[in-house]
Amino acid sequence: MLIAIWIVTLLLVGLWSALAWALGALLATDGAWLAQVGPWLSHLPMGGWLETWYPTWLEDAHLLLSVLHNALAWLGGAAPVLAWVVWAIGAAGLLLVGALLSLIVVLVRKTMPPAQPPQPPQPPRPAAA
Repeated sequence: MLIAIWIVTLLLVGLWSALAWALGALLATDGAWLAQVGPWLSHLPMGGWLETWYPTWLEDAHLLLSVLHNALAWLGGAAPVLAWVVWAIGAAGLLLVGALLSLIVVLVRKTMPPAQPPQPPQPPRPAAA
């Protein structure tokens, strides 16, 4: 159980690190890529389907892009550093959860009685005469 906990924890930390690296690389570039997302959204293949279920999705997406552009302009060069600070907090949280789950497993194992070894099969007794 401990091995499973740590495998899952380390996989999640790896995924979290990959996402933080991608975000940090994206934020280190200029914000020109945001101008290219708007026209791409207009030609999205599933735009008609989205329009059926969420009629204002395109306007909301453009509003979100505008807010994101303003936030990146406001953050400036601190955005990649902020991304890595958030990564450190998230990675520490994941490792802390892994450690707490391991502690719970160890404490539960201590309170459980020891497992009895399997008994070998008994030969059949001869029938009484």
